[in-house]
Amino acid sequence: MSRRQVHNQKQSKAMDHGQQAIWTEIRRLGIFTITDVWGVVDMHRKSIINYVKRLEAGGYVEQRDDFETSYRYQLVKNTGATAPRLTKEGMPVTQGGANENMWRSMRMMDFFTPNDLIAHSNTDTTTVALTTAKAYCTALTKAGYLRVVQKARPPHHQAIYKLVRNTGPRPPQVQKIKQVFDPNLNKVTYHPDLVKPLGTAT
Repeated sequence: MSRRQVHNQKQSKAMDHGQQAIWTEIRRLGIFTITDVWGVVDMHRKSIINYVKRLEAGGYVEQRDDFETSYRYQLVKNTGATAPRLTKEGMPVTQGGANENMWRSMRMMDFFTPNDLIAHSNTDTTTVALTTAKAYCTALTKAGYLRVVQKARPPHHQAIYKLVRNTGPRPPQVQKIKQVFDPNLNKVTYHPDLVKPLGTAT
């Protein structure tokens, strides 16, 4: 079977959230089998196997000496709470790093504009477009993470923002349905059908 029955599923802080869920459990266990992870993370077993193979290719985990009989892996490169984003060859994925860089920049600056985010978030491997920076600021403002300190005055002055809800190191994710999911809190913090961000005062 590729899925477990609902009544057999265990609870996990990282449940139902892809590679991050797998990585969180691997870090907790240190030495593990695919079955160990599958026993906690609510995902298809094949998805877990595929991500572990990527971690192995990247040198994050390796097979134990008794792997042929125990099927155990060991975590050998613990890079922190955020799950490594890897290709099949184990190389870091650079696509989609814009939000990570912008969130890190927001947490470092007192006030910022979208152009400030671009200046502090562009790297050799990640380029943040102005439309991306503006869209992320807009989404996080709706979700209650940012406050507009000064409204935009087009065409020469962008809005100035301040981070007012710093929930942790992982960037809030703007999902396809325009809701915001916060991996630091493991919950949805904004949905477009709601007037107020989730978790804020009424």
